[in-house]
Amino acid sequence: MVPLPEPRTDDNSTADLTGVIRARRRQVWRSRLILIGAVAAVLIIVAVLWFSPLLALDKVSVKDSNLVDGEKVTEEVLRTEGGTPLPQVRPGTVEKNVLKEFPRAKEASVHYSGPRSLSIEITDRDPVLAITTSDGYELFDDEAVNLGTVKKAPKGVTVLKESGGAPDEKTVAAVIRFMAELPPKLRSDLHSIQAKDEKNLSGVIDTGKTKAKVVFGDDSSAGLKMRTALQLAADGRTEIDVSVPSVPVTN
Repeated sequence: MVPLPEPRTDDNSTADLTGVIRARRRQVWRSRLILIGAVAAVLIIVAVLWFSPLLALDKVSVKDSNLVDGEKVTEEVLRTEGGTPLPQVRPGTVEKNVLKEFPRAKEASVHYSGPRSLSIEITDRDPVLAITTSDGYELFDDEAVNLGTVKKAPKGVTVLKESGGAPDEKTVAAVIRFMAELPPKLRSDLHSIQAKDEKNLSGVIDTGKTKAKVVFGDDSSAGLKMRTALQLAADGRTEIDVSVPSVPVTN
């Protein structure tokens, strides 16, 4: 019997091609297994960190503001989030809760500041109106949020003076709408404002160089009324009626 020839191993050999394919398959599967192992390791680490008590939130630092008590913010956040592993604490959720519980805050910026801590920076709402009361001045912002009572009206905040008794809610709302429409520069020129009712607003403008009494009427077209009054005051007018700003009346 004639013996079989040895398998060919040149470039045209089927046996050689089969070996190459098998080697390539092994290499592909080896790469896949390494990748799967790496992903699994990452998932395990993330799962451990997600539930680990070693990362439980136990410290909250809050930058003080003029209107919001930083210690109370710290107490509230630790009450709701304290003990929760930090990876589970969502800054956006904390921000929403802080703004809900502390309406005097306009913004709350929350950041991770360590493996077990958060830092929070509060931005106060800006008062645009101070209403005189027996205890001092009650502050309101341009969204009619009550910012509390202070002994002295802040510099640059227009004061709503008494006009025959405390104003009702509609009158206060009209004044705040009027103030909210004014840019900061125009608002600062309005030294004080009075309101018999929501349709009868008046005030005193004072730029340091000019001072005049102004009748505004209702809360519409606040910016136009203020600019018109300031132009007339600059011309030496001291009593101005801009309730119809296109046809102002002066004395």
